[in-house]
Amino acid sequence: MTKYLGRFAVSGLMLLLWGATVGFAGNTAQQKPPIKLGTSGSNVNDINSGFCCTGTLGSLVKDASGNLYILSNNHVLALSNGGKAGQVIMQRGYVDTVPVCSKNGTIDVANLSRFVTLNFSGGNNTVDAAIAKVISGRVSTNGAILGIGTLNAATANPALGLKVEKSGRTTGKTAGTIAAIDVTATVSGYGACGTGTNTAKFVKQFQIDSKTFSGAGDSGSLIVTQPAAGKKHKTVGLLFAGSSTSTIANPISSVLTALHVSFVGAAAEAPMEAPEDPEIERVSEVKDRYDDDLLHLPGVVGHGVSLSQDGSGRPVIVLFLKDNNVPVENLPTTIEGVSVETRITGEFRTTINCSHPARE
Repeated sequence: MTKYLGRFAVSGLMLLLWGATVGFAGNTAQQKPPIKLGTSGSNVNDINSGFCCTGTLGSLVKDASGNLYILSNNHVLALSNGGKAGQVIMQRGYVDTVPVCSKNGTIDVANLSRFVTLNFSGGNNTVDAAIAKVISGRVSTNGAILGIGTLNAATANPALGLKVEKSGRTTGKTAGTIAAIDVTATVSGYGACGTGTNTAKFVKQFQIDSKTFSGAGDSGSLIVTQPAAGKKHKTVGLLFAGSSTSTIANPISSVLTALHVSFVGAAAEAPMEAPEDPEIERVSEVKDRYDDDLLHLPGVVGHGVSLSQDGSGRPVIVLFLKDNNVPVENLPTTIEGVSVETRITGEFRTTINCSHPARE
C-alpha cells in the first residue's frame, strides 16, 4: 500500500429504501391517457414473491423515423439487462398500486424496445438507459413532464454550478446545482427486484450535492436546466443513482448517442455548452490518469472534478467517501500539483423503489 500511495505524491495526510419512501402525490397518481411523464411506472415483470419495484418514466424521445419512446433507466425498464423486447411498461408502478404490488388501476403505456447493456464485470459504463415504444394514444405526444411541461429539444452539457431541476416519482419537482463533473463512481443495487447485488462502475457522470434532490423511485427522471422566464427547459441528464446526500446522473448527450434518439419538444435552439475552462480540463485529465487507483483507495466510492470548498473557485479533485470513519490521513492531498479534497456522500445505489407485497 505504501508503494501504491507513493504514486500520488501524498503530502501531510442509493439510497434504496424498500417501501419506505412515499411517492410525491402528483407523480404517483394514476393518470388517464394520454399520460404525462415524470411519473411512476414499472416493467410488468418487475415483481417476484418477495418484492415489487417502481421507478420513473422520465421523458419522451423519438427515432429517425419519428417513432415515439419512453426514456428511462435500464434498471427501471429492462430489469438490469434481464428484460426482453416487447415486455409491457405500465403506469403507475407496482409500489403505488392499491393493494401494493398489484396491477389494480394501472394502464399499459409502452413496450420495451431496447437498452444499453450494463457491464457488471469491472468494465466502464457510461449510461444506464433504455427506451420503450409508446402504445398509440397512451402518452402525450408533446412530451410534457409533470411540473415541468414541454421541453426545448436542445440539450445542455453538465457544468459546475449549473442550476438544474427534475420531476420524478418520489420527490416530485426539485431543484439543485451540479457540484461535480467527470465523475467516476461505483454503483450497487443492480439485479433482481428488491434483492439486486450487482455492482457497476460508471465514468463521465455528474453529481448533484443535495439531500433533497432525489429519492428511491426517482430512477429514470430527466434532469433539465432551470430556464429563464419565458424559456423552456433544456435537457442535461438522466438520473439513475444516488446516496443519502447526493444524486448521480448520465450526461444526456451520452444517452441519446447510445440509443440513437432525440427529444420531443419545441424547436431546438443551439445546444447549451459551457465555455471550456482550461484549468478544469487540466484537473480532469490529471484525475482520469489515476481513475482506478483513486476508486480503489480505502473508503472511496467515487471521485470527480469540483470547485474547492474554500470558496476560491479553483477546480480540485474530489473524493467521495462512504462514511465519516474513513481515515482521511491516508488519502492523497495533491496529485501532480492538483489539490484533492474529500466529501462524505455515502455509498451510491440505484434509485429504484421496492416494496413487499401487501399481506392479508
